[in-house]
Amino acid sequence: MKKILLEETKLGKSIAVSCELVEDEIGLYIAAADVSAICVFRFEEWENFVRAVSKANAKFKGLFR
Repeated sequence: MKKILLEETKLGKSIAVSCELVEDEIGLYIAAADVSAICVFRFEEWENFVRAVSKANAKFKGLFR
């Protein structure tokens, strides 16, 4: 059964993201004007991905303090 975790969400002028759960996998969809990507994660991989992005985001924010 598919469950929508994030409806298609526009991030900028020409980029959008969405996310869904299908059985034991999480699908992340990124669509831009020039390229699209689909990444499929198992639960543990998803947790690792979220931690990595959070770490990068914290460093990014630290650049502007």
